[in-house]
Amino acid sequence: MKRPLWLLAVVVPALGVPVMMPAALAQSACMEPASPTMPDGKTAARAEIIAAAGAAKDFITKSDEYQGCLNAEYEAAVNAGQAAAKEKKASFDATKLNKDREAKIATNQKKKEDVGKAYGVAAAAFKQANPPAAK
Repeated sequence: MKRPLWLLAVVVPALGVPVMMPAALAQSACMEPASPTMPDGKTAARAEIIAAAGAAKDFITKSDEYQGCLNAEYEAAVNAGQAAAKEKKASFDATKLNKDREAKIATNQKKKEDVGKAYGVAAAAFKQANPPAAK
């Protein structure tokens, strides 16, 4: 009598895990990078503008990695969901997972564009405030 109860306590919850897995993966393990702040180009030193360029490039690189991570995570969740659905002879709909992924990517892409524009403004203001010496 103890054995069937033990099986019921272990097997039934384990059967529910694949169905819940895609929802759990909706909580992303991917870490979005923080946007760098750009200096005021009118008052910044040359070293600050150079550092800002590096920070912008680093942010864009890390953002590309973040977006790649989201895509890989989505693909893994879809594969797991489809496999679980196939086992249960059910269907799997990844629409919400895809919407969530696309929203995160769109938000991050906008931040990348904003950082690029902010660096452009800072660099242009620096050049205007510090014209090259006449030869």
